[in-house]
Amino acid sequence: METKYRTNDLVRIKEKEYNLYAKDVLWNENVFRILANDGSNVKLSDIDIVVPINAVEPIPIDGVADSCIYYDPALVANIIPFEQPIPTHQRNTSYYVEGFETMHVDGHSLKDEFLSKNFRFVHEVQHWLSEDGGRDELCINNTLKEKYR
Repeated sequence: METKYRTNDLVRIKEKEYNLYAKDVLWNENVFRILANDGSNVKLSDIDIVVPINAVEPIPIDGVADSCIYYDPALVANIIPFEQPIPTHQRNTSYYVEGFETMHVDGHSLKDEFLSKNFRFVHEVQHWLSEDGGRDELCINNTLKEKYR
């Protein structure tokens, strides 16, 4: 069965083709966001060339291939009384499944809802989050390759 990708889906380049397409990428992670998709080729984040769609694959939800992905939900603005300090927000870049534990919907955690769906791939989670809340809120926590430090 052919996987249908949307713009903004997170994917990886197939292992045997990674060095061909991503040799000059600054990051250690083989995780990219689809910026454009014409059905045959995709433009990926951080790569200056177009990659054939058959060179990318979905990222499995296994705690390894998707370990650099974190959940960054939109925050509701606070009303701050006059002359009071402005609260700060620390971005939580821990594994996204752990981040779901802190969010609650209708009396249960987002993680419970996530687990009940039996997703296999990260882009499926993105589609679910987009349909439920309007945006997927999954981000890549990239680390710079040693040769670029």
